[in-house]
Amino acid sequence: MALSPINVGATANDGTGDTWRDAFVKVNANEAEIAATAAANALAIAALAGLTKTYWFDANDTATTATPITHGAGATNTYLTNNALGSFTNSYNPDSKDALWNPSTNKFDFTSLKIGDVVNFRIDINLSNAAAQEVDLFMSAAEGSAGPYELNINHTYYKNASTLANNTAIFSVYIGDENTRTGSARFRFASVAAATIVVNGWFYQITEV
Repeated sequence: MALSPINVGATANDGTGDTWRDAFVKVNANEAEIAATAAANALAIAALAGLTKTYWFDANDTATTATPITHGAGATNTYLTNNALGSFTNSYNPDSKDALWNPSTNKFDFTSLKIGDVVNFRIDINLSNAAAQEVDLFMSAAEGSAGPYELNINHTYYKNASTLANNTAIFSVYIGDENTRTGSARFRFASVAAATIVVNGWFYQITEV
């Protein structure tokens, strides 16, 4: 219902405007309309508050193209690096949220997130190996906290030697506890055989609650 304007007449006291009673009937109706509109707007705002928000970052490396990461046979401390200086580094970040990947430490920092948030990852590397071998990619999570742990995000078996064979993994991390939220995280490569690794980069998308 639209608001009802009060007829004040053409000139003062010309008798053509609304009567006092009619004028205040309109005032009451207008106030009721305004109150109903405000209540509907409050409900709409409350509904929007329950929606999740999504933003993303894409970190493209350049350093390992020139100097691949060397993995020694059986090594347990081969961590992936990414300087995020490549031409495909990009983001959709309308609210200017903190990026999670820190190229200075080569670790993810989840402290800007909340319990209940989810981070979706896509990691993209190229692998060169001299013979058949199995490789694993891990995310070492909650580092530096009371409860560090690892997620095995990809296991691949290469039947033959290969040069720059692509290896892509897609997975999610749920920020379900303070150890995950406050501890750092990074990618670890593992294999009983030697290999060299070129990091193309990784995309990560945050869905916050």
